[in-house]
Amino acid sequence: MIKIPLSIFAGLSILGIFSCTKPVAPEYLGFRDLKFEKFSMDESILHTDLAFYNSNPFSMQLNRADIDVYLNDDLANHYVMDSTIYIPKKDSFSIPLNLRLNPRLLLGSAIKMLMNNNQVKVRLEGNVKVKRSGVGFTVPIHYEELQKLDINF
Repeated sequence: MIKIPLSIFAGLSILGIFSCTKPVAPEYLGFRDLKFEKFSMDESILHTDLAFYNSNPFSMQLNRADIDVYLNDDLANHYVMDSTIYIPKKDSFSIPLNLRLNPRLLLGSAIKMLMNNNQVKVRLEGNVKVKRSGVGFTVPIHYEELQKLDINF
């Protein structure tokens, strides 16, 4: 039987605990490059990048996002992303977002935006699955803020 000194065992245990620390949710920075790909009374497609900052001291991979996007407390769309995005440690990153929106919702939000200095309340609710060193985690996403939108058609 091999004996392992207690100090080595304790050091490896502490290293193991800290290496499996569950990631904290990235900080939401807002929309970037908001553009309407299509705008009609039948269908509107909005393209943007959601910008985030990863405050974790380690890089990760985003494997899946399952998020509800709300504009002024109205559900704009349910977004599912099933591709892999590299998330650098202590750095910003973005997630591309293409949303099919109901034109009636857009008109209601546009009126509220005009009355509120081109700001809309954006809320993101859901979960993302990230992987760090081969270990998967589910991180809940709950963001809400007033977002100033400069919309380019």
